[in-house]
Amino acid sequence: MMFGVLMSFGQTELTDENVEPKLLVNNDRLIVLDFYASWCEPCKLMGPIIMELEKKYKSQVDFYKIDVDKSQLDDALEISSIPTYLFIKNHSNLEQISGTMSKESMEELIEKHMSGDLELDVSSNSSSEDIDLDIFSQTNIDRNWNSSYMLNSLAWNAYKNYNDIKILLKAIKIIERSIELEKTYYNVDTYAALLYKTGNYSKALKKAKEAVDIAKVNDIKYSSTTELIEKIIDEL
Repeated sequence: MMFGVLMSFGQTELTDENVEPKLLVNNDRLIVLDFYASWCEPCKLMGPIIMELEKKYKSQVDFYKIDVDKSQLDDALEISSIPTYLFIKNHSNLEQISGTMSKESMEELIEKHMSGDLELDVSSNSSSEDIDLDIFSQTNIDRNWNSSYMLNSLAWNAYKNYNDIKILLKAIKIIERSIELEKTYYNVDTYAALLYKTGNYSKALKKAKEAVDIAKVNDIKYSSTTELIEKIIDEL
């Protein structure tokens, strides 16, 4: 009984319906996102640890969790094991860690990303021959074809984690569909980032400025887009 109380105290539960406004924010607060399932024993072992850290860092870090049996986000982000923890700040995925760990190890990760000491380690040698492309399979794209948010998540994953031109061009098609469904600051920003990464600097600059305009209207922080604009201008 006591264990159940501990688990219920933990992170705020997110669903596919409310995940976007919670994760896609630019407020310089670290987000720890926990992918779990009710039947997952390692997830249950981590529950008390997360609860203690949530108490300690409640004024600095937002702790959320997503049940993989009730969400499609794990498929879009290619989450293959649980528990998996994503460390997110200003809608950028800084690091992804799977499995159980000690309280000390989790706290080290939180402190690291609160201070911004390290960025996500992405290999520059990613190619379609040596990576798992299931996430960009037509089946997965079709599954998310009518969800602007899920498509944006797929496209942003491609921008952050892959350098293979085939994947990036596919991601551009995906983000164009996301914008077609619902234009937001976040998917226009993703579009600009993908255009920049594929060398289309003029169009990237146009879309980045459009993202800033949308952000201003909706009172959304856009410092990351400003940084992108500076990078684009350096290339022009």
